[in-house]
Amino acid sequence: MYTLLACGRASSAAATSAWSCSNYFVVNEMRVQLICFAVLEILCIGCATEAAVQPAAAASVHVLVDRGEDFVQWLAKILLPTAAQREAVTARSTQVEPLERECTACRCGLIYTLDSQHASRAPSRHHYPWLAMVLLAGDFHCAGSLISDLYVLTAGHCVEGVPTELIQVHLLEPNRSASDAQVLERQATHVTVHELYKPYSFDHDIALIRLDRPVSFEQRLRPVCLPSASASYEGEWAKLTSWSGPRQSAAFGMQSLKEVDVLILSQSECRRTSSTNNLLCANCLEDACSVDSDGSLHVLFDELLGQHQLVGLVSKAPDRYTPVNQYLRWIKANTANACYCMDLAGEDY
Repeated sequence: MYTLLACGRASSAAATSAWSCSNYFVVNEMRVQLICFAVLEILCIGCATEAAVQPAAAASVHVLVDRGEDFVQWLAKILLPTAAQREAVTARSTQVEPLERECTACRCGLIYTLDSQHASRAPSRHHYPWLAMVLLAGDFHCAGSLISDLYVLTAGHCVEGVPTELIQVHLLEPNRSASDAQVLERQATHVTVHELYKPYSFDHDIALIRLDRPVSFEQRLRPVCLPSASASYEGEWAKLTSWSGPRQSAAFGMQSLKEVDVLILSQSECRRTSSTNNLLCANCLEDACSVDSDGSLHVLFDELLGQHQLVGLVSKAPDRYTPVNQYLRWIKANTANACYCMDLAGEDY
């Protein structure tokens, strides 16, 4: 009211400004209107000299100046958010997903055999319950390993540059016999390729696929254990596992599990044939490493309990692997909202 009273007796230029401003704030939000009023205050104070020859106008400007402090305080209350409002906005912006969830107790890295008679035969598709198929536009693309209830670990070159909406993950359905295998289908909602990965290099060839919803762990569906950060696997025998079959098929019935034994080499031996120190190398027996790319390398770290750790991801060549234990911090930082299992020694991943 004070603003309109003062500006009503202002110069024609000020009146024109008031008219333009009125037309402006009619079609804008309330805060824009209030800013416009503040501009009018400045205009009206500037026109006080011209209005000084008119007693009524001078009185109006005097009232305006006397109440200027009240007006500024009133304007600040409207324009500036309160502490409660700031806290509410902050809460909304950070409520993406809780970092900690209710997780049930589970064990990782346990293989599955149908019965004791099958233990010495070729492994069934259930044998490594963490093995996943990564599909691209409905066709088999590469292999991955389930490491938690929400994430599959795979090679970076498997998913680099692929639109997330085209990626699906298939896991074997628990509570089914081997002859009646069903699949759990999950859509990828986010793919994290290591930020230092370069397609022309072997370095940092690692990626995480986030599933659209968690999986429940059962005897025939469980995650693999992550390795120890300080472990050295030099001279150990490991299993290289991969899916073998036509890549144009998404059916588990068309994909068979293939595993071969490999011997992990020392870092000095690995550096002789590679241009990077960030690799795990292994020798295969004869042509056993002619498996498809994108397989996983496991070691049996507890023979009595049959528990396995994921130590490497095939990186463009079946004898070159991304060493998983060098990326544990990166994995944990990018899977903070997931539920992990414990190894039988009690280490919580």
